[in-house]
Amino acid sequence: MYTIRDVAKLSGVSRSTVSRVLNNHPYVSDEKRKRVEEAIKQLHFTPNQISNHFRLKRTGSIGIIIPYLSHPYFAELAGVLSEESHNYGYKPVLFQTFGDRHQEIDVFEKWKRKELDALIITSSSLNQVELDEMSMNGILVICNEAYKSSKVDVFCLNEKHAAYKSVVYLIKKGRRKIAFCSDYLASPSQQERLLGYKLAHQEHRLTWDEHLIFDKIASIHDGYMLGKKLHQTNDIDAIFAGSDFVAAGYLKAAHECGLSVPTELSIIGFDNHSISDVTSPAITTMTNQVQEMAKDLVHALELRLSGQSKPFERKHYESKLLIKGSA
Repeated sequence: MYTIRDVAKLSGVSRSTVSRVLNNHPYVSDEKRKRVEEAIKQLHFTPNQISNHFRLKRTGSIGIIIPYLSHPYFAELAGVLSEESHNYGYKPVLFQTFGDRHQEIDVFEKWKRKELDALIITSSSLNQVELDEMSMNGILVICNEAYKSSKVDVFCLNEKHAAYKSVVYLIKKGRRKIAFCSDYLASPSQQERLLGYKLAHQEHRLTWDEHLIFDKIASIHDGYMLGKKLHQTNDIDAIFAGSDFVAAGYLKAAHECGLSVPTELSIIGFDNHSISDVTSPAITTMTNQVQEMAKDLVHALELRLSGQSKPFERKHYESKLLIKGSA
């Protein structure tokens, strides 16, 4: 007896695409639909065989935990993950938790009750041990955060190397008083960035200033207010801003304080957001590889949901330094 797997293989599409054709889902190209229908005829596949494939009674829904949709990076990440999930035939369900542990646990409860087939965590108030314990309840994947887990799939940027490359670049430009900004320093990814920041100093036999490490700096306004403060109280010659929006706010403060960028002050942002191209000067920034990360993650999720057993994966993505006008 042939299965959906056989139909997918013969037609050269994913099993979720076969499922969409069988359920008359509208979002399938005519070319793929035709290939699936021809494979069904060739194999004499009948609809009553679908029950074997769906014996686990799945909902087709993928939960995505996002801390703040107002955050430019997480808004972009949520959009890409949703699109990729949709492309595989799943229904993405976004949960904005505002970084609140109780709201996050409520989402986990829905997942444990099988209201969701799988859960994608982009940021969590739970620690690694707690997430490892949660993973025993179903299919869970980590996206963005640099958890060092051996019990779940983790897809994240090499944050340590990204920060290291940025700070080394600044040091080689002669900068010695470099500020470090984080939106939530307690998170694994931000801790990795801080390690990269410190490593760059250590390797060049420099001492970083603990007073120049800032937490909860996440918006344009945050960057602007920090810039106004630092230019009045400290001799800063560079900043690793943590995001292009923080960098833009800091740049505005520098202009108002009469500082020349990049002559007197160098600024490096993060994420290569479009805002980095419209400031004056344009903001030197780090890429985030969101598209590639989301594609790989949802593909791995599809394999897990189809029942394939494989070792848990921890994949790093390398960020690139895009030199523009601010550094």
